[in-house]
Formats: sequence, structure tokens, C-alpha cells
Amino acid sequence: MIILKGFNEIKKPYSHVSLTIGNYDGIHLGHQAILKKVVSRAKKENGTSVVYTFKPHPHLVVRPQSDIQLLNTYEEKIELIQSLGVDVLIEEPFTREFSNITAEKFFTEVILKRLETHSIYVGYDFGFGKNRSGSLESLKKVCKSDSIELNIQEPLKIGDEVCSSSKIRTSLKEGQVTHAGKLLGRPFFYRGLVVKGNRRGHQLGFATANFGIEDKVQVKAGVYATLSRRLKDGKLLRSITNIGIQPTFNSGEKKIPITVETHILDFDADIYGEILEVQFMDRIRDEQKFSGKEALVRQIVLDIAKAREVLAGALD
Repeated sequence: MIILKGFNEIKKPYSHVSLTIGNYDGIHLGHQAILKKVVSRAKKENGTSVVYTFKPHPHLVVRPQSDIQLLNTYEEKIELIQSLGVDVLIEEPFTREFSNITAEKFFTEVILKRLETHSIYVGYDFGFGKNRSGSLESLKKVCKSDSIELNIQEPLKIGDEVCSSSKIRTSLKEGQVTHAGKLLGRPFFYRGLVVKGNRRGHQLGFATANFGIEDKVQVKAGVYATLSRRLKDGKLLRSITNIGIQPTFNSGEKKIPITVETHILDFDADIYGEILEVQFMDRIRDEQKFSGKEALVRQIVLDIAKAREVLAGALD
């Protein structure tokens, strides 16, 4: 996949461009439906599938007070888009200046002149240009006048629920990781560089791989049945993960950063300095403060038994 850092890096038009435009945070099942159509159309016409997206998310520039939390890092988003077979990704640096481009100018300068687009695929809630002034109705008109085929993806429903990034964020914040996974079409995950912690897990007899949460939505604090993947070899391993601040050992007098602490079952290799991906399969319980180490150990034993039950058959 060719990656361009903005439309100014387009040196010449691509052949028979099939284009989609959007933030694509999460690459959930609704997003995937659009992206697969874009790729399929390009292949059918021996053309080029193009995804036009933005960095950072426009809300972080236009409405920084909204404090939107992303479902994927930008690097993860690129990886997920590439996995669907997209030919070209344009990652536009989203600035205040860019946000003031009118819908008409964006359509003329980028979609028509730079890309010479043949077909466009967008979601039912699409809007573009300054203040999202480019509505679907206006997009229909300009596409018709310039003989560009416009395809609008209807809301994708899982059961009776419309699949959306906002609903996935809400589910994760409520600890509903299984439900979020159904809307994503895969488990929600964190990735991080495994670092040495305070070794409390090791001292308790349950060594953990630890890393911090950065640039992504925070799953509700608690204990989860997870699958862990070492990016080094891609191998999936059963695990149990705590998200939180270790309340049994931290008094709450000072702000403690949220951490991912993962105990990989039946595993004792040294993975310090490796990148670990932790996939959230199901919630086991809330994070809680125990009276001491003995009570905590008893609960960890019960948690591991529950995790084994939940993950039975997960790797078959």
C-alpha cells in the first residue's frame, strides 16, 4: 500500500480511482463494508482503491474540548486498512487551515483535479468541507454534474443496533468488551512495549507483562480474560489482564497512571522489551481493593480459573 502524507504528495492521477473519505477510527464492521466495496470496485476496473483520511482526528483540532478517545492509534489504523487490500492511503494532516477549506474547493481541487476520481463510496452520515457544509445532498449534486458515481453505504446493523465508533467507545468505557468486539469484527486490543514494573506480580507468584495506555480509549478498570500476541512471532497465548491502578497497594493519595498488567497463562519466557498485543475477550470482574496479599492471591486463583473457562477453545 502506498501511503501519502496529504494530497500535496499526489504527483499524478491514479487510474480509475475508487475513493472513500472518512476518519475511519476503529475500522469496525461498518467501515469494513465500505472499504471492501472500494477495493472490489477498483479490482473490477483494474483501477486504484484510495482511502482519504485525516491525522489527527478532526475533533481534536476543531473541538479540542470534546476530548475524543480513539479506538486505534494511527499506526494501527493504517495497518488495518492495508490488511483489506487498499492500494493508496492519503493521510491528510488536519490543521485549522485545512479545516477552513470549503466543500466546493475540496471537491474541485482534490477529488476532481488531483485524483480524477471515477467512483466515491461514503457512509450514510458523511459530511465534508468547512463545518461539514458538504452534505450528502450537495455531494450527490456535484457528483452528478461531474459524472462521478456516488455510492452511499446504509447503516450497518448488528442485530438491532447500528454499528458506530461512538457506540464502541461507550461499550469499552462500560467494560462491555465482548459487545465492542462484535461491532468491531475482532477483539479490541492494546499494544505496548513491555517494561519492568514493581514486580509485585512476580512476588505474588503471577508474573505480569506491563505497559501503559497511550492515545486510545480506556477500557473500564477491571479484570479481563484476554489473548496476548507477541508481535515478534505472532503467536497467540491465553492470558488474564488487569486494567487499573492496583488499589490494594496504592492508597489513592496521588494520581496513579492506568496500566495494562497481563499474566500469560502457562508461560515463563522473558519478554521485556517486546511489543505485546492484548486482545480483550470478556470481562471477569471489577477492580477492587483487598485486605492484603493473601486475599488478593486467593482472588487471582479464582480469576485465572474463570479466564481458562472463558478462553477454552479460543485457540483451537
